[in-house]
This record gives sequence, C-alpha cells and structure tokens, in this order.
Amino acid sequence: MSPLRPLLALAVASAPLAAASAEDAAHFKAEIRPLLLNYCGDCHGPSKQIALLGMKELAQIHSHRGELRSSIAQLRNRTMPPAKEDQPSEDERRQLADWLERVLRQTAKEMGPYAGAPTARRLNRVEYDNTIRDLLGLTLKFSQTFPSDGGGGEGFDNNGETLYLPVILMERYLEAAEAILDEAVILPAQVRRFKAGDLERADGTKGAARLARGEEAAITFPVTQSGPHALVLDVKAAGQTGATLALKVDGIVAQRLKAGNAALPEISLQFFRGPHRLTLVCEDGALEVGGLELRDIPRAVTPVRTAAHRRLFGDVSSASLAGKSPAERREVAGELLTRFANQAFRRPVARAEMDKVVALYDRSTSRGEGFETAMKLAFKAILVSPQFLFRIERDHVEPGPKPVNDHELATRLSYFLWNAPPDAELRALADAGKLQDDATLRAQLKRLLADRKSASFLTQFTEQWLGTKAVGDTVPAAPETVKETYNKDLGADMRKEALLLMEHLLKDDLSIVELLSADYTYLNERLARHYGVPGVKGEAFRKVTLTDGRRGGVLGLGAVQMLTSPGTRTSPVLRGTWILSTLLGTPVPAPPPNIPSLESAGGDKKKGTLSLRQKLEVHRADATCASCHNVIDPVGFSLEHFDRVGRWRDVDEKGRPIDASGATAGGQAFKDLNGFKALLLTRKRDFARQMTSKLLGYALGRSLVDRDDGTIEAIVDKLEASGYRSRVLLEEIVLSVPFRNRNEVGDRPAPKPAKEEKGEK
Repeated sequence: MSPLRPLLALAVASAPLAAASAEDAAHFKAEIRPLLLNYCGDCHGPSKQIALLGMKELAQIHSHRGELRSSIAQLRNRTMPPAKEDQPSEDERRQLADWLERVLRQTAKEMGPYAGAPTARRLNRVEYDNTIRDLLGLTLKFSQTFPSDGGGGEGFDNNGETLYLPVILMERYLEAAEAILDEAVILPAQVRRFKAGDLERADGTKGAARLARGEEAAITFPVTQSGPHALVLDVKAAGQTGATLALKVDGIVAQRLKAGNAALPEISLQFFRGPHRLTLVCEDGALEVGGLELRDIPRAVTPVRTAAHRRLFGDVSSASLAGKSPAERREVAGELLTRFANQAFRRPVARAEMDKVVALYDRSTSRGEGFETAMKLAFKAILVSPQFLFRIERDHVEPGPKPVNDHELATRLSYFLWNAPPDAELRALADAGKLQDDATLRAQLKRLLADRKSASFLTQFTEQWLGTKAVGDTVPAAPETVKETYNKDLGADMRKEALLLMEHLLKDDLSIVELLSADYTYLNERLARHYGVPGVKGEAFRKVTLTDGRRGGVLGLGAVQMLTSPGTRTSPVLRGTWILSTLLGTPVPAPPPNIPSLESAGGDKKKGTLSLRQKLEVHRADATCASCHNVIDPVGFSLEHFDRVGRWRDVDEKGRPIDASGATAGGQAFKDLNGFKALLLTRKRDFARQMTSKLLGYALGRSLVDRDDGTIEAIVDKLEASGYRSRVLLEEIVLSVPFRNRNEVGDRPAPKPAKEEKGEK
C-alpha cells in the first residue's frame, strides 16, 4: 500500500484524531486538508481508495503508523508527490510533515507499551575500560588500540545495532586480554636450562656439543609471559683462533658474537607470548657448546599490580598450594575462576559454562605449567568470552513486553549511569530478587548518580548529545587574533563548562529548563578571561552568576559556538540547525541539489562586500532555499554576538554592528539573544520531549522507533507536572516499560527515519 493512502483518509475524515483542540481543528480545515486534497487526491482520491475513507479510530491510525512515518520522510526528502505531478512548495511540504508528526505524537500514548526487541550489545570502548577498572583496578585505557565506535540510533556510541565485531577488533581483544593479565598476574621469574644434548641439529638428530663451520643447532621452547628475557650461552671457541657465532630467533639473526675461551656476556632478548625457536649457527671456526640458560627479567611489582593480582587470586599462590593434590588444586582453581566469571559476566555462571573454562586450566597444567600460568590462560578465556564482551540477555518468545531478570536489570542500570558493571550492592539486590521494586530502583538511581563513577555517564551523554566531544582536540584554523587567545587547554575548559552545568542540574534535581534559562555558568580563571568575565581567579572551576545577560545555559557555551562555526567565521545556518535539531528535535531536511554556496551570494562583483546577514538574505531570495532558511537563519542569528571561539562581540570582523534580531517561523520577533531565550522558553515541552528522547535512547542503547513515542509522551507528561525536575526524568526512564522489559524475539520494528541535518550552502 502506498505510504500516502492514509493521508487522504485523514483528509476526508472529520479529523477528530488529528485535532486535539478547536484551534487544531480550524488549522486542519483551513491549511492541511486543502494541501492533502490538492497534492494527493489525484492518486489517492476517494474513488480510488474507498476502503480508507472512514479512518477515524485509533486502531486504524495505529495500523498505518509505519506508512504515515514513511510519508513524513518522503515529504521531507521530496520524493512524493511523484515528479510528474504538481509539487507543493517547500513551506507546504514542511506544514504537511509537521502536521503528520503531531498526529503520530498525539495518538502515540494510546498504542500500549512497547519494550523493544532484544539486542546483544557489545561493550563500547568506554564501557570496556570501565569494566576492566572495576574488575581489576587497572586504569591503563586498554581500548585505545580498538577501532572507534560508531554512533547510531539517537546519536550515541552505545547503540547495540552499530556495535559490530570486526575481525580486527577480535584481535585487539586478544591482545588486550594478554596485556591486562600481564599487568594483573605477577608470575615468578622462570628459568629454563638446556644442555647440549637437548639441542637439535639440522638433520633432526639430538646433541650438539661441538659445531663446525656451517653447522647449526636449535631449541624450541614456549614463552608464557611477554617481555624481556636474559640469555646466557655456555659456548666457547674450539681452538686458539676464536670463532663466530650467529644467534637466530625464529629464523632471523638477532646477534653475531665472537667466541673465545672466556664466557660470553649475557644477552637481552624480547619475546612475546607463544612458542619460539632459538638457533646457534657456527659461521667461522668451531664451537664447543655446553648449553644455555633463558630466564625472565622480572618486572617491578607496583601496588596497582599487586592489588589486581589479589583481586584474582586472593591469598592463593603456588606456595600456599604446596602439598595439595592436583585434584585439590583444581578445585581451588574452579572456585577462583567461578568468582571472577560471576563478576565478569554480570550474572551467576552455570556449572556447564565453567567446565569449559576449567578445561583450559587442565590443558595448561598437563603441559607442566605452574598454577599461576594455568590460571592466566583460563582468566584470558573469560576476558575474550562473548559473555564478557557483550551484554547478552536471555531470549523469550512470549508475545508482548516481559520483564528482564534482576541481574539484567542491574546491568542495564549500572551501564546507564556508570558505563560500568554492577557493583557488589547491585549484585546482592539482584541475587535476592529485590531490584524490581520501584522504591528500590529509585534508591539505587539516587545512589549511583551520587557516586563519582556517574561522571562517565555525564560526560558521554552530554558531549554526544550536544556535540561538544571534539572541542579542544585541535586548535582551529582562525585569524591570528584567535590563535593568540585559543589553545587546547581553553578548549578543554569549554568542554568541562558544559559538563559541570549538566552535572549541577542532574545531581541537584533542578529543572532541565535551566539548560535554556540559567543566568549562571561554571568558569575558571582562564575561561573567564576568555569570556571577559571579571573576578574569577585560579584553575578551579566554580559557579558564577552572570548579570549582563550574555551567557548562561547551553546557548552561552563557548563549546557550542565553536562546533557551529566552520572555517574562520560564524555560521547562523549551522547554529540555527543545531538549536532546532539538538534542543527542539525539529527536523531540518537536507538542501535540494544544485544550490549555490553561500560564499557566491551576490555575484562576483559584490563578493566580500556583503555582510553575512545580507548574503543569507540573497540566499533566501531563491524560493527553494527560503522555506528552510526562513526557519533556520533567524534562530541562528540569535547567537551572532558570539564569535567562532565563543567570545562576545558587538561588531563583526569588518567592524559592522552585530544584528542578532530575528523572528521565529511562527512570526514571533526577538531583538537579541535574551529575547530569543524568552521565546524558546515558551516551548518547554518540545525541549523536554527532545531531551527525554535522547536520554531514553542513550539509556536503552538502541534506536527509538515509532512505538516508543507513547513512552516518551507519558514521561513528558510527568516531567511537565513536576516542573521539569531532572530527577523525575531519570526516575521515569528507569521505571519505564522499555527500560525494565523486552519484547519477544523477532518483534523488531523499523527505526524512525534518520533526521537529516542541513549543511551550510
């Protein structure tokens, strides 16, 4: 069925569902219905789609939600109506798409709960490092060698649908597991001694007490711990004139030595874990071979390594197990491995699972390797297991939402607010089956948010939602006046300013609306000097109340000004797009093809003489551009007093006065940033809906779909009733059906079409 069929059904109906008020009904009758009939009637008129004329009930709307959602995308992407038919203007397209969005939103809560289909979510880089930190106390950022995690869904890199497992990443996991255990498990230095009779000649025979010119002998041995090794050769010249010895490691000449009657010096060699072959080659003269000795060069034992070793072994060691039978040592190994696996897999581990892990311990000990060496192999298996690398929830096939179990809920909660595994208290509540209780969940939410580990959540959510993550990584291309005042430290300060603002709101349970209305920010001396705010001294950040109306909230963040300023100038287009899409969730379609760039506005003769505002006025003279730019540009100009690195200015780079006035798409005028903020505050619910959508998508780690709209609207209702308190937002997400439940396997509706952002033209 065509995506536009339900459109006309709504058009010819009395539209009780599309109109929630008399004002909405009048708007539908006067503006929307004529557009539907004019541009859709030829192909989807009553005579051709009679069966759909009576679509007045919610069930009928819900049965076509996917098609209606597709209609929105096709309208915005200009693929409907067909090219041969009469086309609506860009403004008419926007009106139709916005109206359809409202229809779907208004009817969403009547659909019933949707929990989301299960997905195996791989740990992203931050989650991996935090998990290793909590398991072993190691903070060496082992994930830095991993490929970057791509963003998906609502724009976050914890989306399970985009967290693939390429071959290169599996290799990195193996390498990381070895490095982690090398740091955590301190093995006693191993000494290997080989006699001349242990060496193997080229023809396969054993024994090489004497080597003539051109002859060689080798020994193959395993290395259980990567690192430097010391080699001592008992080799002398068989004669008065001396001899030349070539030392090969795995077929490659590592060193050449002159042998005489004196002992050879100790040789340092680097070996990686695994089997190696050491070959002695007599290149000149003759050699007498007594044997050789290979030993580990012990690493310095630091408190961190000692602590990590104790987390794995406790007080157990080879010495403490002396005198115990192999069966008794195996029982101890099983207990240690099970304890670690319960933590690493974030759930109680079944005996059958552990049998496979303990089998690796058995394999190692059968080769004559010591207790710690055998345990390292088994621990490594746990760290590369899918049960560790992925957050896997049990499958069910029953229809409708079903609760996740307590351990799965504990994992969801801890990775939401900590990007880390459940701690002992969460695991204990899950073991006791007490975590499903609403009051318990609220108490744990409060506890986790108060913990210092919640800084990871604040950083990941805030920087990915606002887009400030990359600010400060590089010094931007800019005029010399900017280069003189901007550096990476200042960029890092800007990022921290945004994080402290969000932390203040969420941890102090303030209204999320203060992100728009705040008359304060967080500054240190360096950032305050950059902004021109007096009276702030020292490196430490503190809350600063502002009285000049220039800053405060997210619109005053230097990080936002930087990320929305390309090249060497500001961009009202990018800034307006950022406000609409990031703060209000208003889709901004991609520009039509073959639109001239902004820099060409006014022609060659005027190039460089027009102000940025004048260039955009010329740009909007094109009817194709006007529909979008009439919405975007005025919003973006509200921030024009900020230069590209966030400093306040009253004139532009050519000395022309800044004009920050404008009008919204609805015709509401404003003269400056404060005026625009006042208008923005009339759209509190739109902002709350957008923040709820983003936070819910982040918490669930999946793409939101149309069926999630009901959850979003229900949360926004409670949020609005509370005065938009941030703690209510977090609580309602944690208590929501999709956070605590899952739908059956295979119930996986298509995600909402991605909202395309408009690039500057």
